[in-house]
Amino acid sequence: MDAIEMLEKDHQKVTELFQRFNGGGGLTGLVKRVTGNVPDRQRRQAADQICRELEVHTTIEEELFYPAVRALNDDRLNGMLAEAFKEHATVKQLVATIRSGTGVDSDLQSKMNELQSDVDHHVREEEHEMFPRVELLMDAPRRDRLAREMRARKQQVAPARAPARRRAAATRTRTRTRRRTAAAAKKRKRVRTTARARTRGRRGR
Repeated sequence: MDAIEMLEKDHQKVTELFQRFNGGGGLTGLVKRVTGNVPDRQRRQAADQICRELEVHTTIEEELFYPAVRALNDDRLNGMLAEAFKEHATVKQLVATIRSGTGVDSDLQSKMNELQSDVDHHVREEEHEMFPRVELLMDAPRRDRLAREMRARKQQVAPARAPARRRAAATRTRTRTRRRTAAAAKKRKRVRTTARARTRGRRGR
């Protein structure tokens, strides 16, 4: 997976998260939104994930991908970069606003709609204009090296997710352990009860 494919994969992930926030894509999602059948917890979780993914994605692009594109010294690409940085600034401002009100802001839907519109516009420009020209001017080995650098940086700027995953995994493990322990205790109790009943039966003969 080269740098462009990696960024496109990020775009797809964010698109899917927006669909989750909205209750799904197409007519199904529209009906759920209109009827208010998208659970609040699902919306809050999706909004938080979207903000987190966009924070990491914009960091990776601004620190590594965009400088590599600028190094190609192409006038058309430099113009696209100037526009991309402006769009990033707008997205980051919206993300900060949403983060400050997630779960309590009654206007979350409208802010997420605005964010989705801005992100969709940014994605179209990158995938239809910037990426094809970068692919034309940047050779495959450089795109591969850039992808490795981006993956390494991505792990550095997204460490907060790892503890959350570990806590969730630990909680699941504790829950399974408690269930197994409870089941084993019930089994032992049944065995003891059965044994006592048999003993009483033999004594009564």
